[in-house]
Amino acid sequence: MTQALAGYNEHGLFFATDSRATRFRAGEEPEYFVVHKLFPLTRYAAILSGGAGVSVPLSQVLAREISRRRGLEDLEDVVDFAAAFLRQGVIRHQAAHPPREEELQRIYFILGGFSPALPPPGYRLLLLGSEEGEPLHPLPVGNLVVMPRNLGMEMRLFRALAAGSELPALLALSREFLEKMAAVKEEVGPPYHFATITPEAGYQVVE
Repeated sequence: MTQALAGYNEHGLFFATDSRATRFRAGEEPEYFVVHKLFPLTRYAAILSGGAGVSVPLSQVLAREISRRRGLEDLEDVVDFAAAFLRQGVIRHQAAHPPREEELQRIYFILGGFSPALPPPGYRLLLLGSEEGEPLHPLPVGNLVVMPRNLGMEMRLFRALAAGSELPALLALSREFLEKMAAVKEEVGPPYHFATITPEAGYQVVE
């Protein structure tokens, strides 16, 4: 199960995630392996996927599709296109591949980006989720997402965002949390991936 974080304040938007995935085979122990879960969609938008394994290939296909569509740059247009594309992709996958009982039946996507057309500071987060075969749908979020939810970490990040912490400090908090989760949950593990979005630099991978 992916551990993902995203948030923004006046200094920019950040993403943080682990890279462990789980494969289930009938009659065998779960197998863990590494996948990349965070992808840029445009210079000012990105997607972070989690849950069922199909979330990663769907995100990759979405990124390629957006790159082929010239003129699809406005954040609201990107978000609307992505939401419809992912919803249909999940429906098709669920119809063709009903999950076995032991498989994870939750899937979610965190979309985020910057647009000068939005009210200051110009950022937006959208969380799309589906559980137990239900349709993929938007879930309410503000300027912070922690999935799966962790109230303690949500409070720490909420306070840091409200206090105007800069991106390096927010990423340091996120790394600390990911390492803590990896120590207690087999399904969370390194390497960890981080990225930021700002008006000046756009999408930037943070090593």
